[in-house]
Amino acid sequence: MNEINILEKNKVILELIQEAIRAADPLPKLMEIRNNILKGQYGRIYIIGVGKASKRMMMAFEDVDAKKFVVSKEYSPYGIVAGHPYPDENSYEAARRILNMLKEAKMNDLVIFLISGGASSLVGDYVVPLEKIREITERLMKSGANIYELNKVRKHLSYLKGGRVIRYTNARIISLIVSDVMGDDLSTIGSGLTSPDETTFMDAIDVMEKYSIRDNDIMDILKNPDKHGLFETIKYDEFPVERVDNIIICKNSDSLKAVENKALALGYNVKNLGTIVSGEARVASSMLFDKFEKLPEKSVLISGGETVVTVRGKGKGGRNQELVLSSLNRIGENDVITSFGTDGIDGPTDAAGAVADYSTRKRSEGINIMEYLENNDSYTFFKKMGTLIITGPTGTNVMDVQIFMKN
Repeated sequence: MNEINILEKNKVILELIQEAIRAADPLPKLMEIRNNILKGQYGRIYIIGVGKASKRMMMAFEDVDAKKFVVSKEYSPYGIVAGHPYPDENSYEAARRILNMLKEAKMNDLVIFLISGGASSLVGDYVVPLEKIREITERLMKSGANIYELNKVRKHLSYLKGGRVIRYTNARIISLIVSDVMGDDLSTIGSGLTSPDETTFMDAIDVMEKYSIRDNDIMDILKNPDKHGLFETIKYDEFPVERVDNIIICKNSDSLKAVENKALALGYNVKNLGTIVSGEARVASSMLFDKFEKLPEKSVLISGGETVVTVRGKGKGGRNQELVLSSLNRIGENDVITSFGTDGIDGPTDAAGAVADYSTRKRSEGINIMEYLENNDSYTFFKKMGTLIITGPTGTNVMDVQIFMKN
């Protein structure tokens, strides 16, 4: 992690940040269970990694004799680098390769999926051209659509997502999953490649109408899927539970518990709110600070989840940086706060999030904070303050973590 310009007494919060990311590392957990996963008499083994954590997840199976493929944001010797948060040409190539592997796998074979957040973009199995899915994704995100709403639309424009993977092979499927969504909803993580899904084409239409996203081509597909070679996502009553297992190995609550234990060991009172944070970043920031202010000295407030930002300005920032900036003027002399993405990425920036303490607030006197907020330019602000969190890709993704501390 980079050097962060906060008071020395507050740098203990950096230990908690590192603890949250360490607890979300899928590799140790996969090493514990991999031998059980590989038990059985199989013809061939196929291992398909999709998502931000897939490169690291594949490390647990490097010595396994299998046909392997990884699509991630990072280079892997087993696959390709593709686009996120918007698909690119490699995303479409990745979908073609995955489809070919599924069709190749026979009934007595084993297909292991390593699934983590980001797969909805990285796997471009869309009926629409690249430019169209990028446009619709961007418009929904900038309108404030949450991950559930976004994936309702994406699932119903795709061939593999929403459990449709099972239609392309009769092989045994085991999916090992790093959860990056509230409630660890299997149908939303990576748009539910290997899990049943109860959303419908009508639900996708409702999302488009809610955010006034008018696009005749997309609406025609959603209203007339048969005409475009699409069928409904796989429902629970038709899902082959006898040959498909979905196993969550890492989730947001793991990180929160690790931070809690570390803070307790350091002598702090701890209030762990759990994975509750959603909605607009500024609203969530206010809610958290209201709870934080009521805590006694030497306390830590912990929460997790994922907010959204309705983009109105033209600045550079992310949901975590905006959450921290929104509460900057409320920070007291002994306070230090942070919000960060466990994947090391916050919006379209190279930062995971930001930290702010009273020294940050004092250095910002004379600066119009509201101007930065209105322009969605939190990255520029925190770069000037020297309090961006730069971790690089962490090899995991269990949503965001917020830590508010009184020293």
